[in-house]
Amino acid sequence: MKQHKSKIIWSSVVLILFVAVLIGFINLGGSEQALDKKIRIGYTHNDILIGLKNIEGVEGRVAPKGYSVEWIEFQDEVEIYQSLEEGTIDFGKVGDANPSFLHKGKNAPVFVATEPPSPNGRAIASLKGAEMTGVKDLVGKKVAYTPFTNDQYFLLQLLEKSSLGVSRIDKLEAIEASPSEEVELLQNGEVDAVVVSEPYVSLFDHLEYPLVYDGELTANQDVYLTTQENIKERKDIINELLLAIYDYEDLLNKDIHSFAEFLYQKTKIPHIVWLNVFVNEAYGISPYYEGMVKQQQERVDFLFEQKVISQNFEVNEFAIDTTEQE
Repeated sequence: MKQHKSKIIWSSVVLILFVAVLIGFINLGGSEQALDKKIRIGYTHNDILIGLKNIEGVEGRVAPKGYSVEWIEFQDEVEIYQSLEEGTIDFGKVGDANPSFLHKGKNAPVFVATEPPSPNGRAIASLKGAEMTGVKDLVGKKVAYTPFTNDQYFLLQLLEKSSLGVSRIDKLEAIEASPSEEVELLQNGEVDAVVVSEPYVSLFDHLEYPLVYDGELTANQDVYLTTQENIKERKDIINELLLAIYDYEDLLNKDIHSFAEFLYQKTKIPHIVWLNVFVNEAYGISPYYEGMVKQQQERVDFLFEQKVISQNFEVNEFAIDTTEQE
């Protein structure tokens, strides 16, 4: 049974904290001379940030400082993270499980901000007519998901919660696919189930596919990352980018129908589906504060303890410490 969907209201205190943190973020010193005057932002084709791209909200903030913006589209969040790691882009948004899976070492991208958690933003969708009540019903079935994402993390959480255990993921016939490929696979009956996040949770709900949620599990959320080089050399520009996102999400929350229509035109995901996404997902960018560091560390520890990743790491070494920047 679907749980009641509630939207988190982020008060003006968040904005005050956010601005205070960013002021400290700027005043850490450093030079911009080593980097060029272009900010490269990674995004996926179904990301709500395409609305920010359309209104040129970032451009309006950084152009007075002599910067231009290049938006680079990627197939999925894994590519965004890897490009951040390689330094070919400067900024991107990914699910919080993504860096937990893919972190490689001391030059890894840095957490700078986060969106609220979304308990109903992940689900398993199964074939119509299938009697699926939980992950145990997937044993021996073809299950598609995008590896190294919140979708895979959700599947591992469900396995750990059940009597199967994480190590028994081999009891499923796992098929790796991008989010858009998952839609096609399930609609064509080529898999028995898919593990998805928004906007595909709402899309499958709209198409009346059976869905399994689990709001009792620790929810994932989206995080914003940049490179360590940007932290050192042009923090004020990253600050402007984050504030542009804050302003954009404020506009979105005030006029969801206009943004739903725009996103429909760009993604072909129906207007009504995007409205449901806006209910499931609470939008309100905030600093990557101490509580977020703790939750992220728990995700990393979980994957390490379950032998999904080979090395653990300290998240606080790759996050802006808001408690020391006022």
